[in-house]
Amino acid sequence: MLSVLLTQPALSQITVTQGYHTTGRGNPRCVLLHIYLPDSLKQTFPRELRVVLKGDTRKSISNVELYQSQGDEFYAESSPQRLASVLPKEDSLELLLSPSTQFQSHLWLTADIRKNARPGAVVDALLEGLGDPDGEACIYELQRLVCIPTTDNCRFYRIPAMTLDRKGNVVVAYDRRYDSNLDLGNHRIDVAVRRSFDGGRTWSPQVIVAKGDAASDGQYGFGDPALVRTAGGRLICLMAAGKNGYFQSMRHIGITVSDDDGQTWSSPRELTAQGFTDAVHGTTDSLGFWSIFATSGKGLLTRDGTVMFATNTLMGLPTGTWEGSSGCYILSSADEGNHWTLGPTLAYDHCDESKMVQLDNDSILLSVRQRGARGFNRADASAVNWEQQWRNDGIYNGNPCNADIIKVPFMKHTYLHTYLKHPKDRRQLQLAVSTDDCRTWHDILTIQDGGAAYSTMEFLSNNHLAVFFEDGSAGEHNGYALTFVTLTPRQLKALIRKTEKEN
Repeated sequence: MLSVLLTQPALSQITVTQGYHTTGRGNPRCVLLHIYLPDSLKQTFPRELRVVLKGDTRKSISNVELYQSQGDEFYAESSPQRLASVLPKEDSLELLLSPSTQFQSHLWLTADIRKNARPGAVVDALLEGLGDPDGEACIYELQRLVCIPTTDNCRFYRIPAMTLDRKGNVVVAYDRRYDSNLDLGNHRIDVAVRRSFDGGRTWSPQVIVAKGDAASDGQYGFGDPALVRTAGGRLICLMAAGKNGYFQSMRHIGITVSDDDGQTWSSPRELTAQGFTDAVHGTTDSLGFWSIFATSGKGLLTRDGTVMFATNTLMGLPTGTWEGSSGCYILSSADEGNHWTLGPTLAYDHCDESKMVQLDNDSILLSVRQRGARGFNRADASAVNWEQQWRNDGIYNGNPCNADIIKVPFMKHTYLHTYLKHPKDRRQLQLAVSTDDCRTWHDILTIQDGGAAYSTMEFLSNNHLAVFFEDGSAGEHNGYALTFVTLTPRQLKALIRKTEKEN
């Protein structure tokens, strides 16, 4: 056995982590475990391994395999080497490797998910003698990796944004951060788009819609995209632009639009350069704030056809914390994005990235990223007359992170919210529900138990809930995989009803 052949000091040199979240129904080679093997143990690592399938994992999978690769991104490998394969007839399995196996640095324990696996079931496994890493993976009706680190000439991907075109097809945007995972202001970042015409099952090639020139102040780079579809069907993508970070006077807002459902996009232009009113400061075609950006992910299309985005703004160099210096004002357009107005009223004071949803009574609810209890405020349908802001500890962020809020279209007064539940780290992406117009919140599902960060949601034309999020389960060093999962209406209703009974 592994625990007998390797000494405890040797075992401590082996790193075992949960794999990428690849547990969609019918998905092959779902990574259960990632094992890093140091050079000093490659000759003595055993050729007989025992796999323990936890819980009801065996019912959900059809095959278990062990692969190896020299690189640390399994799905970026063109042809990882398969070392062993076994059918899961029992919960305890033996993987027998060839005595002549020459080990590489990375081992990958994978499983094929059955096509009829139950959505909501979990899969989890351990290699006996190597410990049991935290976390387990939930099975989804559909799961796809939209962006994989170290593919398409890009090492790092971040910042998921999502909307639907007028035909109901999925359109996503995100940052291509190339060789650095740092935010805009440290290096050039481009914004890319992919589309899916089958509900997220397959995806078009990447198209760069905002490409920086790495030279000019306003065109150096683009990042943090936010998408919305207008009443007329136009797709609008707002993004931060330029060469300065938020604390170095980020003053440029880039905008690109598509009038053919995301097939082609206009060249990015400066939103504040023409057709823009800063109603906070009473200026036209100029900006009174020292720094500004629109919250990434998505904007809001109200029932009267107005497009709105929540922004973060700074009057000058921040003092104290970001949250203690930044204010949220609403950026809106009533004519398909041709003219824009910022403000005039403050929506939330001392805040971070925010999202909006329109309630059943037409009022606008703002949900604000903050450490600890999440912030909220409410306004009338114009998003001008804001009430007294408050915090709701029903959604408690140990790590403040961009999240999302959405109305359930087939249930009255019911809303969903994503957030990170872990007390300090970016992990444990949670889905919470409110059935009383966002007054109280209750968790209904852990979307990703391991590493995770930004997330956004949309309801597809078949009422499946799509969640597009940053999956960091392979470790922050490896970068985030941008992951797309769906929940069926039946599954969602069952989770909500279960929570209602328990609370």
